[in-house]
Amino acid sequence: MNRITKYVVLTTVVVAFLAAAFVGGIVFDRTFWGWPEIVGLSPAPSDLGGKVDEVRRLLDSEALVPSDEASMTAGAISGLLESLDDPYAAYFNEKHYAYFNEQNTGEFFGVGVTISQRDDQVFIVSPIEGTPAFEVGLQSGDVIRGINGETQDTWDLEVVVSQVRGPEGTMVTLDVEREDVDGTLSFEITRGRITVPNLTTHMIGDDVGYMRLGSFNEKAASDIATALDDLADQGAEGYILDLRDNPGGLLSASIDVSSLFIEDGIIVRVEERDGPEIQHRARGRVKTDAPLVVLVNEYSASASEIVAGALQDYARADLVGTKSFGKGSVQTVEDLSFGGGVKFTIAHYLTPKSRVIDGVGVTPEHVVEMDPMLQVEEADDIQLEKAVEVLRGQL
Repeated sequence: MNRITKYVVLTTVVVAFLAAAFVGGIVFDRTFWGWPEIVGLSPAPSDLGGKVDEVRRLLDSEALVPSDEASMTAGAISGLLESLDDPYAAYFNEKHYAYFNEQNTGEFFGVGVTISQRDDQVFIVSPIEGTPAFEVGLQSGDVIRGINGETQDTWDLEVVVSQVRGPEGTMVTLDVEREDVDGTLSFEITRGRITVPNLTTHMIGDDVGYMRLGSFNEKAASDIATALDDLADQGAEGYILDLRDNPGGLLSASIDVSSLFIEDGIIVRVEERDGPEIQHRARGRVKTDAPLVVLVNEYSASASEIVAGALQDYARADLVGTKSFGKGSVQTVEDLSFGGGVKFTIAHYLTPKSRVIDGVGVTPEHVVEMDPMLQVEEADDIQLEKAVEVLRGQL
């Protein structure tokens, strides 16, 4: 098996094949139909492979509509992953695996939303400005209820991604539930090429350099490093790193970004099964020691929390906003020899001071409650206003 491990820390990743089954209806005893009594059965298999093969032979020979090879493979793999009781475990067939890899390189075809999952509900973290989703009016916090006319009380995150993505120019209809709105809202959206704006920057006044990171993909650290130089050339004396609505991404990217601000020391502690704690240290690539403030909110997750937690533990930055999402687990994605891949949880992570993040989150020093939609207009963004106040108090 070609086995290439990619460590992923995310709430929004991409696509799994949905395996669903139910038990019910009417079960007919074979003797009712006069079928012959079965005698001389082979000994029951003791290994997993033998048991699965036995069921497969029964389905091939007797099921009303036998499964094809691809469906049976996907169902078997998904069943194994479901046995883990791991909400982040998923199987990617070859097509969906390509979608997953696109997510981490920064370009794909879709509608342009970041999504996440909490309590079996898939919701929109944020629409990406300038994309089809943004133009039709989808909003942060919208809960996805229906896709192309199919409605479900709960959706699987990877299934939503697989159905929302598609060829450029094709249509997808999303039905969403929005707080304080009766019923559901329906949006018909034309898919397009989505280039994720990994980083947006600008100056606030003459002294504050502002950076908003959309996700922790492969370009995150290099983009921020370039932005720090550019903003310094424009007169920035301190910086605001905005991680609000950032769902995470690659573990390596979170370490690289933290290393731009932390000279030395542990960035994150990783606890794996039956093994010693793994300590990931700063890379020794500090770009600036200027004052720093980090913005986080309830949609800042995983890799965002690693960075925020490390900067907080070393007192390298003040945090402003609301308590973060609380996803403190690490997933691996393993290539499969027959195509596609599987994703599952292999570890939990802790901050440098061994603080637990999973289910807890990171709490800012300066808590400012705010409707995430107020971020759209800078004049209404009281969290950003507080961040500027805190930063200028340090200049």
